Amino acid sequence: MRFDEFYAERSTVVGAADDVPAFKAGVERLRQLAATVEDDPAKAQRYLEATERMLLEVTAPHSETVDLAFEAMLRARRVPAGTPAEQRAHVEAGIDEVARIAAAAPTDAERDAALDLNATLLGVLERIERQ
Repeated sequence: MRFDEFYAERSTVVGAADDVPAFKAGVERLRQLAATVEDDPAKAQRYLEATERMLLEVTAPHSETVDLAFEAMLRARRVPAGTPAEQRAHVEAGIDEVARIAAAAPTDAERDAALDLNATLLGVLERIERQ
């Protein structure tokens, strides 16, 4: 996929931001598409992260806990070069970090919102396994 195609899809997804279920589904689709952008994968990743931040703002309570968990998820999703075992270990460490942050959340809503971020990292693990 080319970046301009990804960007067009992202524009469609962002245009549906008022419909939260459609927005969530669109962001999930963008996560899959971002991994296929060949001409500018780093830019696609940045745009995906910005879109994920928008989704987080409309679906999760704003809190330091959720912000910390989101940043941990972003770091873990940036899989370093290396063997599949090294990549898995990196992502699994991120899952553990998000879980630790969530466990310290002051409210159930914040805990749940932080833990929901691990779904993205589980998808990354699945992609590593398929390689």
